Amino acid sequence: MLVVILVTAFLTVISFSSDRKNELTIGSIGEPTRLNPIQSAESSASEVQQFIFESLLHFDENLEVETLLAASYTQSQTTTLRFQDDASAATALSQIEAARDSWPQWTLQEGHVDGSTLLLKFSLPGLDASESIFALLDAQATLPFTTLRAETGGKARQVLTAFQALEPPPTIIRTWFDYDAAFEITVIGDGLACQTRLDEFLAAQKLTDVTAKVIETRPFLAEPMVNFLLRRDVRWHDGEPFTSRDVAFTYQSIMDESVASPRKPDFDLIQSLTTPNPHEVHITYRKPYSPALNSWMIGLLPAHILKDKPIAWWNDQFNRHPVGTGPFKFFNWKTNESLRLVRNDDYWQGAPWLEAVVFRYLPDPVSIRIAFMTRQTDFWGVDPWAVAAFRDDPRFQVFRYPANQYNYVGWNLRNPLFQDLRVRTAFAHAVNVPEMIKYILYGNGVQSNGIFPPHFWFSDPDLKPIPYDPAAATRLLDEAGWVPGADGIREKDGKRLAFTLIVNQGNEVRKDIATLVQDNLHTVGVEVEVAIYEWAVFISRFINKLEFDATVLGWSTGPDYDAYQVWHSSQTNPGQLNFVGFDDPDVDALLAQIRQEYDPVKIKALAGQIQKAIFEDQPYLFLFVPDATSVIWKNSFRICRPDGQGGFVDTPVEITKAGWSYYMQWFYRPEFSDNLPGGRETLQP
Repeated sequence: MLVVILVTAFLTVISFSSDRKNELTIGSIGEPTRLNPIQSAESSASEVQQFIFESLLHFDENLEVETLLAASYTQSQTTTLRFQDDASAATALSQIEAARDSWPQWTLQEGHVDGSTLLLKFSLPGLDASESIFALLDAQATLPFTTLRAETGGKARQVLTAFQALEPPPTIIRTWFDYDAAFEITVIGDGLACQTRLDEFLAAQKLTDVTAKVIETRPFLAEPMVNFLLRRDVRWHDGEPFTSRDVAFTYQSIMDESVASPRKPDFDLIQSLTTPNPHEVHITYRKPYSPALNSWMIGLLPAHILKDKPIAWWNDQFNRHPVGTGPFKFFNWKTNESLRLVRNDDYWQGAPWLEAVVFRYLPDPVSIRIAFMTRQTDFWGVDPWAVAAFRDDPRFQVFRYPANQYNYVGWNLRNPLFQDLRVRTAFAHAVNVPEMIKYILYGNGVQSNGIFPPHFWFSDPDLKPIPYDPAAATRLLDEAGWVPGADGIREKDGKRLAFTLIVNQGNEVRKDIATLVQDNLHTVGVEVEVAIYEWAVFISRFINKLEFDATVLGWSTGPDYDAYQVWHSSQTNPGQLNFVGFDDPDVDALLAQIRQEYDPVKIKALAGQIQKAIFEDQPYLFLFVPDATSVIWKNSFRICRPDGQGGFVDTPVEITKAGWSYYMQWFYRPEFSDNLPGGRETLQP
């Protein structure tokens, strides 16, 4: 069997040309299902998309926010207060004027009155300054802002339009739609009168299944703004200019129900997006949203290609033949074989040095390793067991650092088997995670303590992993009423404690995890069947449709504390990322609160509360945070990157805070240095 596997792997590898080319070749087991940055959440797609698509902002090598397609940006905020009468508003402004010494601390730039409305303009967004100012004023003289939400199940725009036609114009001051399934309206005052009129309207329309309720009352409206000035020298791969129209189209597509973008929660707090000209984008948020800049690190789509095209056309055409603004252009895609990107000679930062980036999709880890060792691929995300050998071999350069990811077993909480916390905690005690780290990762990782890798600045270092303790697992299962049956498998009310654990084909670490989970849980009387599926089937048939018992998976995360998409109860529908069905009102409130916080100290405290609450509830069996380990042939590449001043910086391939591959688009092969675009003489040591 081993000989057959090795021969097959070798033949697979040598089927590709061994001629050295001015290309970067990346070997991978995971193949994307589609290439569209607003529709795909797969890491295999992200690996390709980083070369094709670009965003307004991105992280630099030190993980600081930096402009990309945006030439510049500014943040500000308008806070609106409404008073009982014009005189009260004027008095309030006088009180604020008297406190001018505090304006720099508040970042307050100006204030003015428009009748009974007081408008305050801040240079930075946030709630703290507005709350401090509000505390100086007579609260009894103000009117609150109340937001109501109506769940229509469809036709939300039609229903609200009909209601607004009957409602006095000044009553509703803000509207927002959650697809066409619900709408939210903001009114001045306590909202009870408006709610009564809305209920009466819905009853008159015989919409008895539509519910309306007050969801929030605020003393003022704090509405941040982000204004982007776009670069003027960017073109899409087909030569069309990049403009603000593309930014607006990408946002509108994310919010389009037919697109079903998993990134929608990142943009739900946008009140409006306007494009006053082709090079400016003005975005107003409904409330403070501290991850706003991070959300604009999403790849942008070409409006001139996709606008007015049905989603089926996207799937059949664009998602397998993408067009972006990035340094490499799509060339071809041979399913289960390879995907080729070629140099974008018209790239706005200057053409890359490499002629192409090629992704080779190989069937198994043996093929991956053979391809690397025979120099058919240029780097390998090396298996943990091989790290030591490569580290000691002078032919190679090994990069090892804590990965921005964690692995887990996710329990489908819709399944009654997993709804008892004692059972989930018992499983955590029964699985020997330290043994996994020792024998699967060969020591290259640490045990996970929740949803944030421990090296993130906002992670809670004092939260301890659940220890391996089979006796505690047995005790908890006994307490939960699961008793051993005749064959040793536990039973309760005539039902066996048995489930299926699904895992995707091609990931040996995950398969090993599944095997050890199966063995560990069997020792405490739990029957686990492991089922392995090809990745596309695994995602589309089981995960996206929520039709599974338990699964082995992992999350790759950026340095972002906003975990709303994965953990908020509103994200539990098919195709969304909270596919285990976690639902905790207290966590929901914390997830919403942290999004409005800009103070790093408070963010860290809130992140710790979120991490602790989720960890203690064990919706996942949190396993480990692996080390990222990659190997390349020593001196096979160097980096020649723009220095931002019209020249270039020439360096070896080195590790950065953003990883060793951060400047991959500027790699070059030393043996091709004389043929580089622009000439070798442009390089500066």
